[in-house]
Amino acid sequence: MLHRFCFFLILLAILAPLRGQDQPIHMRPEFPLIFPLAQNGKDVTVKFPVLINPTTVLKPGMVLRTIYILTTANVDGSTDLVLAHKGTMEQAYARDPAAGSGPQSTLPPEVAHEIEGYRRTVWQVSHNFVMAMAQYPTDIMHLIYAPTDKNQDLNDERFNFFDGLFVGLPDGKVTVLAVEIDSKAEKAGIKAGDEIVSVGGISTQNDLATFAGAYSSAKKAATENEAVSYPMTLRSEGNAATRTVNIPMPQKIKSGLMDGF
Repeated sequence: MLHRFCFFLILLAILAPLRGQDQPIHMRPEFPLIFPLAQNGKDVTVKFPVLINPTTVLKPGMVLRTIYILTTANVDGSTDLVLAHKGTMEQAYARDPAAGSGPQSTLPPEVAHEIEGYRRTVWQVSHNFVMAMAQYPTDIMHLIYAPTDKNQDLNDERFNFFDGLFVGLPDGKVTVLAVEIDSKAEKAGIKAGDEIVSVGGISTQNDLATFAGAYSSAKKAATENEAVSYPMTLRSEGNAATRTVNIPMPQKIKSGLMDGF
């Protein structure tokens, strides 16, 4: 117990100065402290299902291999894998030259070499993941994991949250695990522990993939209808009643210079 307490003191000491650096995601509670890591023998997995981006659900038993950001910059100075290849993620890993044209259609050798090193890396303790999450810029952080066994094909996914929400399924219900500070979600009054009942009038059905689909549909409908917000119905922890909040959509310039005439 003392060992764990000392570890979290060290982690908090790391997190504190990072607030002054280019760390775009800060949550309440902090993301590295709330991510549900679990030790399964020599493997690291998750305690319960979590959404790390709109299409990716991590489930218990999936083997988390490593977290990384590209340190080899592209010509434009970015460290995005897809931009480095100018094709899709799958084409990048396949070294598929058909994805584009010209000398930049495949991964530069130095980028390919760096990624191959990450894909061979296996972290076997959860502390490594926590420390990486505390230090890396979250919006460009990649997670490499194996679907069910560490010897199977690997997946590589970026972290991307839902208007500031980190969502999981800790007790069989779609639950907010953390909220990005100063995000649209926090300003709408959403807090960690809230159960998400529906988005845009579509029930989440206690399923993360269904929630992601409802979220996407609600955002699409709001965009098409030029709505200023979309609704999300929640239930606070320990409360049977539900409440509905409206999460703002980005502002648009509709008529430009003709406005007001």
